[in-house]
Amino acid sequence: MKRWRNNKYYLIFCLLIQGILVHAQRQDISLDKDWESFALPAEAGKPWTMLPPLDDYKGWNKVNIPHNWDQYEGYRRLQHGNFHGIAVYRKNITIKQPKTGKRFFLFFEGVGSFARVSLNGKEAGSHAGGRTSFTIDVTDHLLTDGRVNKLQVIATHPANIKTLPWVCGGCSDERGFSEGSQPLGIFRPVHLIVTNDVRISPFGVHAWADITGTEVMLNVNTSLKNYTAKERKLVIVQQLLDEWGKMVEKWQVNKLTRKGDSVIVTQSYKLKRNPVQWSVERPYLYTIETILMENNKVIDRVSTPFGFRTINWKTPTNQFLLNDKPVFINGIAEYEHLLGQSHAFSREQIISRINWIQSAGFNALRDGHQPHNLLYGELCDQRGILWWTQLSAHVWYDTPEFRKNFKDLLREWVIERRNSPSVILWGLQNESKLPEDFAKECTELIRSLDPTASSQRLVTTCNGGTGTDWDVPQNWTGTYGGNPDGYAKDLKKQVLVGEYGAWRSIDLHSEGGYKPDGPLSEDRFTALMEKKVQLAESVKDSVAGHFFWLLTSHDNPGRVQGGEGLREIDRIGPVNYKGLLTPWEEPTDAYYMFRSNYVSAEKDPMVYIASHTWPNRWMSPGIKNGIVVYSNCEEVELFNDMNGASLGKRNKMGKGTHFQWDSVDIKYNVLYAVGYQKGKVVATDTVLLFHLPQTPGYKKLFSNDYTLLFPVKGYDYIKRVNCGGPAYSDQFSNYWSADLNISQSWTAAFPELPEYFASQRHSFSPVRGTKDWKLFQDFRYGKDKLRYTFNNIPMGECLVELYFMEPWIGVGGEANARGKRIFDVAINGKTVINDLDIWAESGTNKVVKKTIKVKVDNGQLEIHFPESKAGQALISAIAVAVPERNREDEIGMVVPVPSYQQQDWLNIGDRQYMYERYSFHTLPPVLFGASRIQFRDRNAKAILQMGGKTETDLFVAVKQPEQYKELLKGFENTSSRIVTDENGGTNYIVFKRRIPAGQPLTLEATGQCIIAEMPASKMQPAYDLKPITPYRSNVAVISEAVKKDSLNGRLCCIIAENKPSTIEWPVQTGVGDIYSITLKYYYAESQPLKARLQLFDAGGNRMMDEEVQFTFTRDGKWNQFTVNTGTQINAGNYSVKLVVEGGNKLAVSGIEIQ
Repeated sequence: MKRWRNNKYYLIFCLLIQGILVHAQRQDISLDKDWESFALPAEAGKPWTMLPPLDDYKGWNKVNIPHNWDQYEGYRRLQHGNFHGIAVYRKNITIKQPKTGKRFFLFFEGVGSFARVSLNGKEAGSHAGGRTSFTIDVTDHLLTDGRVNKLQVIATHPANIKTLPWVCGGCSDERGFSEGSQPLGIFRPVHLIVTNDVRISPFGVHAWADITGTEVMLNVNTSLKNYTAKERKLVIVQQLLDEWGKMVEKWQVNKLTRKGDSVIVTQSYKLKRNPVQWSVERPYLYTIETILMENNKVIDRVSTPFGFRTINWKTPTNQFLLNDKPVFINGIAEYEHLLGQSHAFSREQIISRINWIQSAGFNALRDGHQPHNLLYGELCDQRGILWWTQLSAHVWYDTPEFRKNFKDLLREWVIERRNSPSVILWGLQNESKLPEDFAKECTELIRSLDPTASSQRLVTTCNGGTGTDWDVPQNWTGTYGGNPDGYAKDLKKQVLVGEYGAWRSIDLHSEGGYKPDGPLSEDRFTALMEKKVQLAESVKDSVAGHFFWLLTSHDNPGRVQGGEGLREIDRIGPVNYKGLLTPWEEPTDAYYMFRSNYVSAEKDPMVYIASHTWPNRWMSPGIKNGIVVYSNCEEVELFNDMNGASLGKRNKMGKGTHFQWDSVDIKYNVLYAVGYQKGKVVATDTVLLFHLPQTPGYKKLFSNDYTLLFPVKGYDYIKRVNCGGPAYSDQFSNYWSADLNISQSWTAAFPELPEYFASQRHSFSPVRGTKDWKLFQDFRYGKDKLRYTFNNIPMGECLVELYFMEPWIGVGGEANARGKRIFDVAINGKTVINDLDIWAESGTNKVVKKTIKVKVDNGQLEIHFPESKAGQALISAIAVAVPERNREDEIGMVVPVPSYQQQDWLNIGDRQYMYERYSFHTLPPVLFGASRIQFRDRNAKAILQMGGKTETDLFVAVKQPEQYKELLKGFENTSSRIVTDENGGTNYIVFKRRIPAGQPLTLEATGQCIIAEMPASKMQPAYDLKPITPYRSNVAVISEAVKKDSLNGRLCCIIAENKPSTIEWPVQTGVGDIYSITLKYYYAESQPLKARLQLFDAGGNRMMDEEVQFTFTRDGKWNQFTVNTGTQINAGNYSVKLVVEGGNKLAVSGIEIQ
């Protein structure tokens, strides 16, 4: 027999039998691929009936699930730009298997926000609320004889939902509303589940353990459903398997189920031996295997991961105890948002997010602020991450329908997650507005569903709310007032802080670390967070912990934030820009600070010089202070050369500290840090600096691969493109053009946006394997909307060279950074590279070259990125070649005019002149990425024609404006500066003029001027970065029916009579720009009040006339709304007038101009 078992045919036989048994029990068939879909804006009041005839409709798109139609809409710097509408999905399904004794179910993990499902033209089911899963029995509608089934899902997400706890933040009157956006579509996986006609219900195994001393009682509730018309005699067998699949315990119970019956079978079993406990250090998971048997045959089988552990919040020391041992909660919040793909996360994307969380050293996750994809919980269970799952943000509509839906969704949320050992808190609401009686009702419901609720897992609100076990506070000292130096004392009092964090703009830097009134720089942000880390660590023996806000900056409809980056082309919004990562997942300096404090150097050593985005920190050599390095190593040595010119070693001082060098003589343009562990080099980092003399060891940075850019023999190169960068000539004199007019990104769908908005970034680090760093340091990024189109390509064979470089994943050292960026590349619609992971192939800052031969048959070559499973796709350069042929010159070559040339993608560090060494040190945010005139030298002269077919913003910068009065006629002073490194720092004052389309402007200029232009943008300004000028009631001019009086401690203009009224404020603007007008008010009536807000210039000309609406305001609160002027208005005097036809008891406190 032993010999027979070793026979390969016996093994094959066993596998076949196992497959047949599984097929006979339960099948889980993915339905994620090959859907068609379209979406339309929802017609008010008609979410279901507005659809065109579907069979004849021509606008279907091929999509895969997960999918969300609201992709980029919320990032356009509109206060409420997110897409509200109706989406239709359809898919053909073919099943061929016997139907007798079987049941068929559609299992949707998430459809937002309302779903209606039909199969073969018959309504099958519906669901309200997209964040929890639902199952529909389609047995009676499904064809299983091989004929095609037509599945259709209609998803709607209308504006102003008032029946669900998950709504778009832009539909609120509260400016600080942080609900975020909500998905429109099938944004989580879809399954077809096939079972027998008696089965275990979805999430039907609920287990919890009572652990007292050495006694462990395992409790298991099993929900069953008998779909037949007869009684069934069943045996429920449950096995406890260890992590290797070995059975350690087994028990069973008999159960008789009546026809059509749903039952819950409760079993409690005292374990014979103590289990291994689940912990952060060792997240040991058992499996409870539930086997449903009838007549000695298995008819259903479900495996449930389970971890044994105890948690205790109510301790004398205020510490959080896991298995009676204190664990300091170093947590972080996370939104399922990503530029271009919010909510519709692939499996790889979720794994990537958890990888980011762990690589930064966090041990706990807080959902922000709705139930996350169930895979988050699975990964938390598997990796030992503590989980504070949350149902909703502060949404409350006091209607029976809202209350019912809230409780229905709450029930689904708890049932889906209650088996997870990682769940330590149930978060009912953030900044809760639930009435105390309803919060108590919901808390009792949670307790009824989870026997460990309140005794172990507490039910919480956060920063407001009563009726639960705990209102966990937030602590924003140093950001919204308060003294961050008192954080340790605060934390001891607050025990657990649900949010701490700060604003920041990537690329914005400042000296001196944290300053209360300093700019919102990365340095201020990181120093403040480091201070809180240090202070929290100092009291960790008497507190539970804290949660940093947040991993990735999330889109935030309802606000006007646009400060995600220093550069105007990065300022997507509205975005809550407090993330360790940007919405395109670029890490900030704070990421490395956390990593240096909470990741073990023994397992994953790292060193990071702050900052890689600050190469223009110094203009000249000399004694410097405040050079900061973040590292988890025992010792760090800093060099001003490559392994030469040591600036000394520093030792690790404990958590919440960094390595710092002061009063050191910086002579050269390289900083090189070496991290030592037990005396051995374990990590290195390099930063290049502009404006300083070249280091003697500079050549050590080059490890040139002469084959990388060398032309392939037998081919003519007809296109070479520097993606996201200026024209460039490499070491072989190959000319690489800028990618203007051949590339396209997501903004192509939004004509009002700049063409290259939020699709280009850069790196300033050395590039391994080449001398041509500049070609690869600039790059374009995006998702499926990013593409390059080359026309006039000769028919036949074509060689395409694609160049990629990972600019930030793994910087400073990371043992395993796989999976943080995964994408496909397609050429002419065919995928030629599948699941490219640049870091996995070459690490950080090293070029990956992919050469693909294709056949061109229509004269066009299109390169695009059809799927990015994690992060953003990116590309640095493209070359296109064809077999050798006779030709006179290279297509796309530009011969520079002798006195100047046009250069694109203006950036700091670029040379000001063609033949002089001066370079740009500082640029105004709006000029990053501009096209400019690069003069031969300062004495060059040229007659230039600027502007063209489209409206253009022309910029001229000069050192002494009074000498250029004729040149600057018609220009306005922007009050901004360009600084070059000439003479240790030379300032140019920037002037601007808008040139109408088709009316080019001729300029006579010299090399003493800086000339640049940008396509005119119709995008709203980043208002939060602009100064606010308030105009209160004391300056308002009021009509007869209005009086001035105090309300809620403010002087207000109050409409005292129900007749036509006006309130008018004189205002003043300083520069030509688009301005926002925010009006704050109190209105106690339930019926909305419509009015008009108008803007007049000094001559009485109406510049703006907007309909506005006043809605009900709660006692003690103020509502507000924001409108903008729509177009630029010049500097000068204006008046803002509110015109109300009725409006008795409306109180207006004033306006703010920004």
